[in-house]
Amino acid sequence: MRAISLVNKLEFEFSGNVVRNAIALGDLDNDGLNELAVGNANGDVAVFKGQDKIQTISKLTFVSCVAIGDIMNQKKNILIIITADGWCHLYAAPEVDEQSEKTEKASDEVDGQTQSTSGSGSLENLPTSDSSSNSIKSAKKNEKVPLVCIHMQRIPANAKSILLGDIDSDGSLEMVLGLTDRVVRSYKWVGNPHKPTLNITDSNVPFEPSDKVLGKFVALNKWECANQIGSITLHHSMDGRGFLLIAQPGGTFMRINCSPNVEHGSTANSEQSTSTSSQGENISGNVDYQRLGISRMRNPNISTEILGDLRCLHEINDGSGTGDSQQCITKGRPYALATLDGTIMLVQDEVISWAIAVDHQIFALTKLDVTGNGADDIVVCSWDGQTYILDQEKNSVRFHLNEAVQAFESGFYSISPDKPNVTCLVYVTFKNKVRI
Repeated sequence: MRAISLVNKLEFEFSGNVVRNAIALGDLDNDGLNELAVGNANGDVAVFKGQDKIQTISKLTFVSCVAIGDIMNQKKNILIIITADGWCHLYAAPEVDEQSEKTEKASDEVDGQTQSTSGSGSLENLPTSDSSSNSIKSAKKNEKVPLVCIHMQRIPANAKSILLGDIDSDGSLEMVLGLTDRVVRSYKWVGNPHKPTLNITDSNVPFEPSDKVLGKFVALNKWECANQIGSITLHHSMDGRGFLLIAQPGGTFMRINCSPNVEHGSTANSEQSTSTSSQGENISGNVDYQRLGISRMRNPNISTEILGDLRCLHEINDGSGTGDSQQCITKGRPYALATLDGTIMLVQDEVISWAIAVDHQIFALTKLDVTGNGADDIVVCSWDGQTYILDQEKNSVRFHLNEAVQAFESGFYSISPDKPNVTCLVYVTFKNKVRI
């Protein structure tokens, strides 16, 4: 396997133990540029933007999960922090002060800019003809505004995995948590009808009064697994139905159909055909157990990571309608599995496309379009810093960090406000360093 060397890097100081899911990349302040959030066992969450650490959130307890996404479904990203003792904290970037905008000549255009960047995370639709609006946009990107705690809620303790996704195809995001007691729970944000939108202007007030509560998380479903949970991912079938894939030991996983209405008679069970069943009963009843990788495992009890909805290259080029593009149309998207003993598998339609074995203990499985061709590549990392990048044709390269790793993530990060996001690998080492 060919080895590569990555020379461009950033390095930050961050002490404390960091668990696998206490790291996230995303656009926290809705300016179109991605930041990095990392939490540790001491109750600290550091936020990095560009080449600086812009904020440290302290006085929390053991941070077990960190995620970034539009969990309130208001087209504004939120930082979600889950602690091991059962607290969910939501942090958001304060809104731009409207009073200062009124003093600008083109206040209407400035308001339009703020709305489009926070809504889509893209700068394509922003007006570029006015030089003053461009300067305001640049100032916003350079501004280091601290995040504000907007919500705090008690949830079941011992969460170890988090997933944000539209699991029931209703157009809004849900939060799925995997717990160490082999339980998976799903939550949905329900907003306060008297305060439907997020509007933060005072960064000095950590919590809002009770009459200004934005809403709360409402529990939707609960599933119990047979064994310890590795990771949780969302995967869609050919007809667009969403499935939760929950990794189980030995290269196996549970598959849960999250669609409330199952119209396919060949796959519907008798429990799902009852018209009087509730939505939760329909979802929780459609669970099956996949043992496709158990025969390849050197240890059937080894922990497993799973990752779904891998974009294939032929989805981008399916306009021709011939050859491999037709094959992609007739098949579902692939998904990947990785085990701690070094087995990496690509699966499509419950058939193993290929599998390789490496001599390193793999603990992290991510996806990233490394080459920029529109297809997702598989990125895995081991405890000793060995990183493997594989495309869906089994071509692979490796990169060695030469340092032990306790947490890993891949994605896009902004190194400068005047440059677009770039692909990156993020390592949290045992020497109190965060390397990007």
